[in-house]
Amino acid sequence: MPIAKVGDINIEYYVEGTGPPLLMIMGWMGSAGFWGEAFLQRLRPHFQTIRISNRGTGLTDKPSGDYGIRLMAEDAAGLLRELGVERAHVLGISMGGMIAQELVLNHAQVVQGLALGCTNCGFAHGVLPSSEIVTAAGQAGNVSPQDRARQYLQAIVTPEFQARAGVEFWAWLTTTWFAAPTPWDTIRRHFAAIQAFDTYERLTHIEAPTLIIHGDKDLLVPVENAEVLRGRISGSRVRILPGVAHMFFWEKPEESAGAIVEFLSSVPAPA
Repeated sequence: MPIAKVGDINIEYYVEGTGPPLLMIMGWMGSAGFWGEAFLQRLRPHFQTIRISNRGTGLTDKPSGDYGIRLMAEDAAGLLRELGVERAHVLGISMGGMIAQELVLNHAQVVQGLALGCTNCGFAHGVLPSSEIVTAAGQAGNVSPQDRARQYLQAIVTPEFQARAGVEFWAWLTTTWFAAPTPWDTIRRHFAAIQAFDTYERLTHIEAPTLIIHGDKDLLVPVENAEVLRGRISGSRVRILPGVAHMFFWEKPEESAGAIVEFLSSVPAPA
């Protein structure tokens, strides 16, 4: 697995596919391995995908101190510099969508096109999940990693998907989840970063063409957050995927990848 030294930490990343660079930033509890092959195989023919494990996840270092959203955006910008990528499309999912917002706001010249999936602009102006979801997240440290994974899964995919997912999917998820499990300390630090995050007032400064994509059955980040983002990001487009939850790219990989490919492929190349 490739490792890049970015600032004072080592970052795990993977580069695959051909085409314009696409930086892919995963969300809370996840790492670069969590995208799923069914989704990735539909992106690689169109983009050179660059998957990053945020600090504290996967094989990326897990230092003490701040794990703020803006700092993780600086990690992502630093990785692009280390790889010699001057400009890239950016896809951020959930917390990764928050990191993507900070990346485009602080490094606008790096971002060609932006895709924000199942994310929000912060709790202060966003639509919050149910109190049951918030309580379960706050108590995740009191349960075993297996029970934590089970609770999280119930919040991020629909019961219909859980019922129909095949043996291969569950084998992949189990292997990925426990190959390099995200420590509770990272989960806690990331959740604190999410709680402190707020880009609402600054979103009007985003000039990159932006796609906002969301599942209509998302319990973790309710779908109404897509409209909040659209109202703040000039010229942005929204794509709502019916019948899927937070991990829409697991449940409908072909449709979600298709929407992202169609949108980002229409973004003009830099002069």
